[in-house]
Amino acid sequence: MTGAFLAFLHHVAAFTVFACAVLSLVLLQLKFDLRVAKQLQHTDMVNGIGATLVLLVGMIRIFYSEKGEDYYFHNVPFLAKLTLYGLASILSIVPTLEIFRWKKTLNQGQLPAVSDTKIRQLRGVAIGQVLCILGMMLCASLAARGIGSMG
Repeated sequence: MTGAFLAFLHHVAAFTVFACAVLSLVLLQLKFDLRVAKQLQHTDMVNGIGATLVLLVGMIRIFYSEKGEDYYFHNVPFLAKLTLYGLASILSIVPTLEIFRWKKTLNQGQLPAVSDTKIRQLRGVAIGQVLCILGMMLCASLAARGIGSMG
């Protein structure tokens, strides 16, 4: 039962991260106004919580449940999934730092000054995150079926 609940929690967190990446991409296609800026701020916060839960619950599953660390750390798709998670996490630093800069301005009810170039950069990061997450989904499916095991 615990394993099933941990798997459920892991999947909810992962789908939350995916939804946040897609929502960011959609919001960054809209006219940048105060509403969009605040929604991006909230989306970034939820994304951070979801990504943290994915990592924590995933580590619990690896070390205290499921198939054990020997299985996972000798599986090429799982290692690729971890690499993609790391890349998506590094990418997420860009919007988080940008949105953090907006905090004071947004708290005053004003729109932060954000260039079109910065919006395009944030859009590119969101696309990169979506692609990383899709790659992670593929790797998770392969790893769960033992495809790519090294021994």
